[in-house]
Amino acid sequence: MAVLDEGGHEVVSRDACRREHEVITSTSINDIAHDRTVWLAARHVPGRPTRQITDF
Repeated sequence: MAVLDEGGHEVVSRDACRREHEVITSTSINDIAHDRTVWLAARHVPGRPTRQITDF
């Protein structure tokens, strides 16, 4: 994350496995946190189940 001279923040995200490169800029830290949470939740983590299974 970088703080921009004109105000706001710039965040660079890369996922080499998916060949994704994303740059977002925003003045709202809440918007950045939301975008990063959504981006991270979409990543595949080896060993993590792809869906949640609940036994009752």
